[in-house]
Amino acid sequence: MARHTDYPLTRVESEGFQWALFPDVKLHDELQNWNVVDSPRDALYYATQDFMSRDYSKDVAVLNELIRKNRSITANLRSDIPPIPFTGDPWRKEEGNCMMFIGINPRFQSSEDTRSHPEFGPAIESIERLHRGEGSGFNDYLEQRKNYFLSGIKYGKHFSFPEKKFREHWYAVNNPWDRHVQSLDCIPWFSTNAKDFDNERICQEYGKSKAFLSYQRVLEEVVNLIKPKMIQLNGMTTRMVFEHNFSEGPYVPMEVLNSKKGVHIGYSTIGHRRIPTLSHNFSGYQSGPNGNKDWDKMISSWNDWYYSNSG
Repeated sequence: MARHTDYPLTRVESEGFQWALFPDVKLHDELQNWNVVDSPRDALYYATQDFMSRDYSKDVAVLNELIRKNRSITANLRSDIPPIPFTGDPWRKEEGNCMMFIGINPRFQSSEDTRSHPEFGPAIESIERLHRGEGSGFNDYLEQRKNYFLSGIKYGKHFSFPEKKFREHWYAVNNPWDRHVQSLDCIPWFSTNAKDFDNERICQEYGKSKAFLSYQRVLEEVVNLIKPKMIQLNGMTTRMVFEHNFSEGPYVPMEVLNSKKGVHIGYSTIGHRRIPTLSHNFSGYQSGPNGNKDWDKMISSWNDWYYSNSG
């Protein structure tokens, strides 16, 4: 497969992003007057602003009842942390030569107080300012999301291994998240785990809950902006939601790994774009594809299918 060239940020540019988000970090003197470039005021900007302007605590209270399993008291979404519309900078993606990597939902992986956390604390403060009518709060929050992979707070357990495989198979660059891989979640609100989610209920609510519909606008505008050549869905919940809401029918099982790994292929239609889609059970868990052998076989079979069905 052809490799793609890229031009990663220099050290000065990268550290400049970090200083803009975390000014208490001691960096080189030449960075102190570095300025963050505002995001374009386009459809994605305003869809994201509308979504983040919602009362997320109230949204979570409603969703915890709507999407919980019958035996569960709650779906256990967190009401004390804002949802995340995307991770990484969609405005930097190479249009048409990029992909979307979509997980189930962001995991709350810390035992410390949310306001003291290096990711959650600034997010909470920025969105509180947005809700008070301070426009700079939203712009500061956008910079945090856009520059997540440059900030030193990347959740390695989730991102490091897929990043390695993206680099090996599709984008031979230092940081695939910069220009080529856009990370999102199917359910943008945090939880400690997804054990209390009822997948069937999520599929139904995704097309009618106001909170989900607001988030779908963000998803659609990301697609309109970056025009991804493929989508990779990480998690059975994510696959079920996309099959129900963005596909004409179920995806087709790919008989490349044990069927229990849940590898499927098909197409998703988001907005006006029909996008080749690879899905699998959540990687990192026993039921999903894990390790080099699983991922290499899965990606090789996907590449064969993708190129035989494109153009």
